[in-house]
Amino acid sequence: MKIEYTGRQTEISKEIQRLAERKLQKVAKALPRMTRAHVILTAEKHRQIAEVSVHSRNLDLSAEAESANPRLSVSTAMDKLLRQAQRQQAKRRDRKGAPSARRPEAEKPKRKKKVAVEPEPPRVIRNRRRAVKPMNLEEATLEIETRGDDVLVFRDTGNERVRVLYRRRDGNLGLIEPEAW
Repeated sequence: MKIEYTGRQTEISKEIQRLAERKLQKVAKALPRMTRAHVILTAEKHRQIAEVSVHSRNLDLSAEAESANPRLSVSTAMDKLLRQAQRQQAKRRDRKGAPSARRPEAEKPKRKKKVAVEPEPPRVIRNRRRAVKPMNLEEATLEIETRGDDVLVFRDTGNERVRVLYRRRDGNLGLIEPEAW
């Protein structure tokens, strides 16, 4: 790996170079095939700005940090670069199992079939208890519209049978009349 150092209005000391090389070793572990790195240290009045760019075969990353201390600026920029490299590697790792647009379906690796686990039967959960009121169909329609419920169980006043009035997906109302046994 080739490392270039550039100092703008400042000299880059051997201590800062050793720090940068040590930090770049960590970045190289997270970002394989790293070919070159460029560390730029700029001094402007009371600010020390460190800009680090790394080039690899698949990816180019850069980070910048600013502080009063050049050592702290370089260290912070390298830490940012390390986080970027780790994030990019995690993305590549997550995508690796996903189907590729380049490979046709026939070439994709076949996975083992999972053993089907029988699903549990649905549970019945009681929401509320209501008294079945005697009313006619017009009153039930008015009641379901004013209450805003989707289902209403009532006893028809004409024949004393239990009926269920419900709101359909299309917005209309449906009526269920159970048959007597």
